[in-house]
Amino acid sequence: MSMATWQDRLQDVLPKAKELRRHLHRHPELSGKEINTQKLVIRELEALGIEVHTFRDCYGVMGILRNGEGCCVAIRADMDALPVQEPEGLPFASENSGVMHACGHDVHTALALGSAMWLSRNKDQWQGTVKFFFEPAEESFGGSRLMVEQGCLENPKVDCVIGQHVNPRYEAGTFFAKPGYVSGSSDELRIRITGKTCHGAYPEAGVDAIVIAGQVVSALQTLVSRTISPFENAVISIGTIQGGTANNIICGEVNMVGTMRTLSVETRAALKERIGSVVKGVAQAMGGDGEVTINPGYGAVYNDDGYYARIESLARELVGSDKIIRREAPSLGVESFCYFLKDTPGVYYDLGSGVGTALHTATFMVDEDCLLPGVALQCASVLELLKEE
Repeated sequence: MSMATWQDRLQDVLPKAKELRRHLHRHPELSGKEINTQKLVIRELEALGIEVHTFRDCYGVMGILRNGEGCCVAIRADMDALPVQEPEGLPFASENSGVMHACGHDVHTALALGSAMWLSRNKDQWQGTVKFFFEPAEESFGGSRLMVEQGCLENPKVDCVIGQHVNPRYEAGTFFAKPGYVSGSSDELRIRITGKTCHGAYPEAGVDAIVIAGQVVSALQTLVSRTISPFENAVISIGTIQGGTANNIICGEVNMVGTMRTLSVETRAALKERIGSVVKGVAQAMGGDGEVTINPGYGAVYNDDGYYARIESLARELVGSDKIIRREAPSLGVESFCYFLKDTPGVYYDLGSGVGTALHTATFMVDEDCLLPGVALQCASVLELLKEE
């Protein structure tokens, strides 16, 4: 079905979707504070006759649209904004000082609500169940984790979940994605090196934790280059080092914080095991000691091959082959969409939103021409995936 056909189908939906997007942009809320955003989503879903559920300890919302027996497909939209000051000039600029929808979550929420409008009004076009996940705190702890833990993927069980994210690097309506891994997993590394303090003039009387820390940082870099296949993706980065009290005192303790980014579960597990032994081994060989705490972050996002092929084929039909761009490689950035994919297949893709600005910056802007293909792709994907296989 062509985009022209969908433009006709969505003529009553798009003005409302644009209105909602602008309202959300004007009233952004930070992670964990999406109180009014939640109220708006609930109000809009209930007005459509859609069953609404909320979640403990977060402002997440789930809408369930039931229409007989069949498969269950979910659409995910994130809702939170960023601590960014928006410049003046936009007629619907943020009215919340220091807070801005600089990652397009206002667009994501409006697109999901637009899709809910069309699907709820056109039940003769499909059969089954559609769930709408409105995720809070995507930019911080990932509200999707709490939503999944509280059963959003069950009753009925979701067969496939769809995630869509605007991308300002590409023309409005561009479909940018790939099958397989799309983004990586993250783990926070906290490393403590202990030595022995002494006077700086008599280093032989102590154990210099700073010197040990330098060797540990170097050794950690060789983990990726010498213990992981060059065909695998992995990065270990130390972001902060804190230690020492004075220029003439040998440092007795250094604390470092870093990040580990990987794709495959196997590489992630192997590095976790090796990091601890390397830190302790290097430190003890130099007369000190070392310990590592690894705090798990988001997991990798993996596009199911079968579902991806079906959605990319739809996108090609809708936006044209010239607007289909395959990712050359996955990103080692992270996405809380991973929690929805832990035991459920899904597809995550970028929707071109034009104007060439950058995410998470004060200059971020969206070409609202992306609203039509955004809603059309979601609705068409639901219709396709709800078909009997």
